[in-house]
Amino acid sequence: MRFREDIPIYVQISNDIKEQIISGKLHSGGKIQSVREYSVFYEVTALTVQRAMQLLEADGVVQTKKGIGSFVVSDVQLTLKRKMVSTHVQEFIQRMGNMGITKETVLKLIQEAYVQ
Repeated sequence: MRFREDIPIYVQISNDIKEQIISGKLHSGGKIQSVREYSVFYEVTALTVQRAMQLLEADGVVQTKKGIGSFVVSDVQLTLKRKMVSTHVQEFIQRMGNMGITKETVLKLIQEAYVQ
């Protein structure tokens, strides 16, 4: 994974794990990799991954059971999908508005992009 400089790495890791849940790569109620395994995978320190896990727990996405591991919270996929899509859409709308692009133009461009 290539990290962006403008967003903390632990936030990017957290978002990547959320996207894996949304896509079905990580299943509801399923165990996820350990901090050590993720630190090797993402090529970051265990502390960075631990911060990502804390963020996921705070968001109600994963639950950690001491001595057992971390698990995807049951039935979180749909809620997570709606929340992440809404966040991305709001950010997109904000950026378009900052550039002076009208709602009509944005909708037209989106429709054209989906047709291709």
